[in-house]
Amino acid sequence: MTATETPYINLLDPQFYVDPWAAYRWLRENDPVHWDPIHKLWGISRYEDIVEVEKNWQDFTSEDGSRPATDQRDDTSMINRDDPEHQQQRMLVARQFTPRAVKQIEGKIRSIVNELIDEVAAKGSCEAIESLASPLPAILIGDKLGFPRELWPKLREWSEVTMHESGQNPADGSTAPFSELSMSAIMEFSGATIELINARRASPQDDLISIWATTEVDGRLWTDAEIISECLLLLDGGAETTRTVIGAVIRELALRPDQRAILIDDPSILGQTAVEEFIRWVTPILNMRRTATKDLEFRGKNIKKGDQLLLMYASANRDESVFDDPDSFDVNRSHNHHVAFGFGTHFCLGSSLARIEIRVMFEELLRRIP
Repeated sequence: MTATETPYINLLDPQFYVDPWAAYRWLRENDPVHWDPIHKLWGISRYEDIVEVEKNWQDFTSEDGSRPATDQRDDTSMINRDDPEHQQQRMLVARQFTPRAVKQIEGKIRSIVNELIDEVAAKGSCEAIESLASPLPAILIGDKLGFPRELWPKLREWSEVTMHESGQNPADGSTAPFSELSMSAIMEFSGATIELINARRASPQDDLISIWATTEVDGRLWTDAEIISECLLLLDGGAETTRTVIGAVIRELALRPDQRAILIDDPSILGQTAVEEFIRWVTPILNMRRTATKDLEFRGKNIKKGDQLLLMYASANRDESVFDDPDSFDVNRSHNHHVAFGFGTHFCLGSSLARIEIRVMFEELLRRIP
């Protein structure tokens, strides 16, 4: 791909994301605000431009939905709201996800991780996603939401189905928001959540569903549908992102013995720089969407009211103007201000929990199975 060629880039084709790095580079260098004529949306590929859009929610709203080519205007979960409503919803539960709050459960996280490793050691081998990467975040999010332990395996199953069976937009531009399997999982999840909502309204506990079930906002209680939306957001966001990073990094460290050796020799690097590099390198949420609230010019392009903008976080995290040697996996990388967790008011609520899960997982894995 040369600078004089204008490649065909289908931003919603799953095949594009199999190996997008050369295309991302071309976009950053030649067409950083790129019009995708198939899906009629703008692809934003440079770090500074994504940050600018994220900061300016007045011109680039989340209210029409955070996922591309879908209509999410009826979904009132916090990810699809602008301030001040977004902050009002977020602050209800934010204290559960502060660095201090998640530090207090580090012992529990380490215990769960070691139980998972014990099971792997007893078997002698494992499928890393199935045995290590998937269970940990599902257990922790399930616990925070308030689901009983016996439902944690189902939460993991529901999360995996709703994330992977939601109907990717195919190359022809048509949309299929939910598969039959995904709808079935959502219905099962909703039924279990409603049971828990009713129980918590009668007898609140120290969990997130109790907060939503008993707190009034603007003079009324949250509806079941609103609580289900928030629960599904946290389940999918919390479980899928951490699962993806852990699984991908297990593979990367197997392929890069030099980087693995650095961490074995000095595990403190995990908490200093390595976890941030893991997250930058993987960028588990590849993109998010914003929608223009008015006609405007952005980086020399005429954006129309209602146009969708796809914020390509994975491209931003390889931006040469921000990161030295961005295509290198370096566990000692410093000044790693990636946007894998977004930026601004919608910065990932569970980022501190994700970081500690990833750190503890690799501290124990590299200690016990070096």
